[in-house]
Amino acid sequence: MLAVLNKFQNFYRLSLSYLYKNNPFKMFLNTILVNWTELVSQNKKLKIATYRVNHLKYRLYQMEQLIEQGNPYNIAGGKKLDKMQ
Repeated sequence: MLAVLNKFQNFYRLSLSYLYKNNPFKMFLNTILVNWTELVSQNKKLKIATYRVNHLKYRLYQMEQLIEQGNPYNIAGGKKLDKMQ
């Protein structure tokens, strides 16, 4: 009878130590918190991404304008290329 109680006691200690190390409730709360912060910060990330896209479109437009100014087949361009460009 004493051996059976010892086995139950060992199992109880082992399960408690496992729950202290890998607390499922704490892990659940941590994942909820991480998901919430990701959800809240999505709007900011979207604004940054749209800014980058718009800036790249503007830079592409600038390069197209410079190419168009330096095009010899265009009426206005071809002879005025700045060395800084």
